[in-house]
Amino acid sequence: MSRQHEERIYGYYNMSPYWGNGFYMGGYGGWSAGMSETHYADARRRHDVLSARQHQDDDPHLRSIDAVTGYNLKATDGFIGHVEGFLIDDADWTIHFLTVDTKNWWPGKHVLISPRSAENIQWAENVVNLDIDRQTVMDSPAYDPSVPVDAAFEARMARHYIPNTGGGDQGGA
Repeated sequence: MSRQHEERIYGYYNMSPYWGNGFYMGGYGGWSAGMSETHYADARRRHDVLSARQHQDDDPHLRSIDAVTGYNLKATDGFIGHVEGFLIDDADWTIHFLTVDTKNWWPGKHVLISPRSAENIQWAENVVNLDIDRQTVMDSPAYDPSVPVDAAFEARMARHYIPNTGGGDQGGA
């Protein structure tokens, strides 16, 4: 669940979020017998100000990869598969590839797609929109998890998805 969605839910029910600064009221947003409504409202305002300062640099669009796993992939000319997983660089934690299962469109095919091919994500619909067509995905080299993903493999993938790269590391041709 995204932070924005959590904030909307807590706000709707007038509850203090679990990530707050100590004003958490057990999740019900009510006040104790010793607190007046005015006191509660003042405390809530102070909490909201402090929470806003604390989270002002947060990325509101940050999602767990678990949240995106299973999303359908839509190429420029139609649906093509779903996100099966991710290949992540363990040195800098960047996502190098999305692993894609095309079984609903082309049985038995597993491919890798660069995250740069993801144009946008429709969160409510669970869809990742790609800026490539279905044929490009279909013609992609099959993904075999037992084959190491090294520099040569990444260069081959770059040539497939961006034909004028000349190997991926030399810039445009």
